[in-house]
Amino acid sequence: MYLGRNVKMGPYASISWDQVANQPFIPRLPDYIQSTYINSTQIFSPNIYGGTIAIGSGNNIFKADTRGIYLGHNAFENANFKVSMDGKLTAVNGMFSGTIDGSTITGGTIRTAGANADRIELSRNGFNSYNLWGEKNGVSVDSGNFSSLDFYYRGEKRGGLSQAAANISLQSTMGDVIVQASTYGKTQFRGTVDFTDAKVKGMTAVFG
Repeated sequence: MYLGRNVKMGPYASISWDQVANQPFIPRLPDYIQSTYINSTQIFSPNIYGGTIAIGSGNNIFKADTRGIYLGHNAFENANFKVSMDGKLTAVNGMFSGTIDGSTITGGTIRTAGANADRIELSRNGFNSYNLWGEKNGVSVDSGNFSSLDFYYRGEKRGGLSQAAANISLQSTMGDVIVQASTYGKTQFRGTVDFTDAKVKGMTAVFG
């Protein structure tokens, strides 16, 4: 059947698709696309499938493709922020709230507060506590070859426990060193006690 212009059909007339010659190609939409609407500026669809999504241009861009999501650079490997398909996050800075769970955290410095507040810092140099003026204040653990546990007040070392070669040294730089057991306990020395360079007072020696 061939129809030209100005064809009028009655109220009960019908044309079947099989009767149309030179049928145009009408693509069949996949089953997962339903109720998709596109206007001049927006796309509404329950699911969108594709190879690459890009917002922006040049290196001022956000992209999502088969490698992951990334922004700040047109190339995934050079982007300052990116998340790979296996869940690895790369970023140059960030602020987090809540709880961070993980088996291993690797970084330069971990601190409990900003640089102008009382804080504890953990870094490659050790474990240190600081006051709000940036002075060491409290405990300091040195992670060097000859490690030490030192005590500071307002940036001034007051003493500590240190290790050098085979020796362990307990030292005070300001006042007395007091070794005290509990009320019903006792202080014991084992091995050789060498008083060669010491002055002993206030005690009575008992031998045997």
